[in-house]
Amino acid sequence: MVLPGPPSVQRESADSSAPALSAQRNASAESSPAMRQAPAPRAAAAAKGASPQGDTSQFSALDGWTSFNYVRAGQAVRHARGDVEGLAASVNSVARSATVPGDDLAAPVEGRLELYRGTALLAVLEIAGDQVRWTPQTGGRPSVGTPPASALAALRALLTRQ
Repeated sequence: MVLPGPPSVQRESADSSAPALSAQRNASAESSPAMRQAPAPRAAAAAKGASPQGDTSQFSALDGWTSFNYVRAGQAVRHARGDVEGLAASVNSVARSATVPGDDLAAPVEGRLELYRGTALLAVLEIAGDQVRWTPQTGGRPSVGTPPASALAALRALLTRQ
């Protein structure tokens, strides 16, 4: 499969008197795994049902938090972001699975992760059975999702070590 290049490349290929150069470009695009498998950012966002800009603002807190509270069974424990190795990546993965607008969960909330920058609450990630609810505190709306079971299990394991 050959992916179309930018219009300038397409015109050059069509107008070029050097068919070998055009063939070389097409062969490079076909052989590159990144070119064959990576969807365009807008296409990937459209496939998920979100605009690229909406995804960025909805999950912007994932880049800026510096500490977190983990609330479970009425007990809250505060930690710095770097206190739990691998937690930031795990939270990022699980939170981004919450792509369906709304706040209805099928099970009761069993744990709540509050993400802070200083004293400002940026977002809340709630875990309920095999689902999560992501609620950004500024400019976003709640969304629900079902992360991969292994990602959710890894996050739970990191949080219960506290």
